[in-house]
Formats: sequence, structure tokens, C-alpha cells
Amino acid sequence: MDDISIEMKVPLDGDGFLRRECPNCERQFKLKYSVSNTETLETIDIESYYCPYCYEPASLDSWWTKEQLEQAQQLAFKEVVEPELKNLQRQIQSLNRNDSFAQIDSKLEYLEESVPLTEVDDMVKVDFPCHPEEPLKIDETWKQNVACFVCGIQYPASLVKESSEQKDSYGG
Repeated sequence: MDDISIEMKVPLDGDGFLRRECPNCERQFKLKYSVSNTETLETIDIESYYCPYCYEPASLDSWWTKEQLEQAQQLAFKEVVEPELKNLQRQIQSLNRNDSFAQIDSKLEYLEESVPLTEVDDMVKVDFPCHPEEPLKIDETWKQNVACFVCGIQYPASLVKESSEQKDSYGG
């Protein structure tokens, strides 16, 4: 079977962060998105990344939110399955002849157009001393340790939140 590529737009927040969801604890956070950091994350030899909340590792392709996965499934159905169903329906209709003993009726129900994903400007930015080029945004009410997405080193939330607030107040 041929590979099929389907483009799906996933929105970023106002600061360029992409919403992610831990496959283990299902809490959401945001990862700074840029072409260079995405290429870096894909090319370095790391087999897993770490949840900032539960500290559990998972592969890079495991961090989709439920809404993003649902959107991808709807797009795949619309682009791949629906055209095949239309083709099958045409073939069934062509079998119906006036002199035929049996008539086959086919009815195809289409999925409603999916609503594009949107992104809100929520969460608070955290910077990690170990990987300052890979900031995250986490739930602003989170008080426990926060793990670096890349290496899993844990830091007190107050420490990494303070550093990002201080940088913002100094214009950094």
C-alpha cells in the first residue's frame, strides 16, 4: 500500500507554544515550537521524552492531545476512507439493472466538517537550566517539581517559574 500524507494544521499559542498531552497522566503542557528545535528533537539520539508533571518517559510521537488525535482521524477519514466509500457506492449502483433479480440500495452518510483546532493563551512559561533552549508552559497552579522534557531532570516549580518571570520583568 502506498503511503499517504495528509496535512493537518495544529495551532500554536501567541508565544509559539504547541499543546501536548502526557500519554501516562494525561495532563497537558505546551512545548516551544520552532523548526530548528523540532529538527533538533527529531535528530538527536533520544528514544523518549519526559512528562513535566509525572516524570514518565514516552516516545516523541506519543504526546498528541485527544483533540489533535480526533482531528487527525477525521481528516484521514475524509481524505482516504470517504473517497473509497464513494467508489464502492458507485460500483454497487452500477450493479442495479432493471432486469436484475435483486436491487441493492446504498446510502453514504458523510461526516460533518470538523471544526479547526484553536489554541488559547494559557499556562505559565518555565525555563530549565539544563536545556534553556527547550522551555515549556505548564499549568500555572502546579506546585510540585517540574521535569525537563528532554532529559527528565526535575526542578522545583517555584525555581523554574521564578526564572521565567524574572526574565520577563527584565525584558529577557
